[in-house]
Amino acid sequence: MFEKWMLYAIAAVLLWGSSYAASGFILRSTIEPLVFYFFYSLAGIVTATLVYFFRAKNISLLLQIRNLEFTHAGWFLFALVTSSLGAWMTYEAMGAKNATLASLVEISYPLFVVLFTWLFFRDFQLHWMTFLGGAFVIVGAFLIIKYAS
Repeated sequence: MFEKWMLYAIAAVLLWGSSYAASGFILRSTIEPLVFYFFYSLAGIVTATLVYFFRAKNISLLLQIRNLEFTHAGWFLFALVTSSLGAWMTYEAMGAKNATLASLVEISYPLFVVLFTWLFFRDFQLHWMTFLGGAFVIVGAFLIIKYAS
């Protein structure tokens, strides 16, 4: 049976896939990526508020922030800003080319997760099989960049 994290991951894949298809279609029309990003962020605020209201009965937002360790506060802000800018750059890429090619290049991000996890925290969790899979992703992204442009 699937563990909870796997169900969430599968749901994310389905949601992101459908979102990219629809976003690419809209971004090739008359909507500018920055305008799309603005409304994406607004929808995120509304969605998070609704989920928080209906699900987080015992979680205080202010208490969570107040209890954030000082050493983690910088990483918290860094993660929020880079995640937000990453979403915007995704929409810019889709608007400049298309959702299919943008997503096929963007799919190499797990390799950068490995790199930055090691650079920032000296945490390395690769073994030969995951390294080989990552190499295929990089080669595939390179081929897409070189031959699909």
